[in-house]
Amino acid sequence: MKIATAEMSVRELRADLADVINAAGTRDQVTFVTSRGRRVAAVVSVAVAERAAGDAQSDDDAGTATMYAVNVALHEDRGGTPSLTMPEIFEDYAHDLLREFDGSPDRALAAAQAVAADAAGKTGYPTLWRNAALAVELCQRAAEIAGPALPGSYRPGSRAWRPRQRRPPVSAQ
Repeated sequence: MKIATAEMSVRELRADLADVINAAGTRDQVTFVTSRGRRVAAVVSVAVAERAAGDAQSDDDAGTATMYAVNVALHEDRGGTPSLTMPEIFEDYAHDLLREFDGSPDRALAAAQAVAADAAGKTGYPTLWRNAALAVELCQRAAEIAGPALPGSYRPGSRAWRPRQRRPPVSAQ
């Protein structure tokens, strides 16, 4: 869907403010406001502004989920902790992530979607790809904790529940 745009100076905006607001509200028109030839603001509908704010929120949430995934991966690399197994660590991080998202399964799923979209460019970097996949699993599990089971959702037996096999160190000869 193509959004209609317009551009006008601050002086023109003062004269036609009611029409500009009406166009934004009824036709989703974006009007860029210029001052001395530079764009300084925009008049947009609430729907357009909420979409833009939602994208920023999900990007922030995706960064949070990725940081949690890095922590889980570090625990996994170390073989867990003496008092907790990897499944327990994963569950704890999923619960903590859900608290970060204010208990909202929708935010968790939006974060998973943003992580997955960002991960498309990381296929050549195994560690980044692994962290992204783990972040998506964490978000999915957080959403499942908050709400009903999702189709194809996280279940015991997935990659997070199996300890990673360590490779023997390469010896220098």
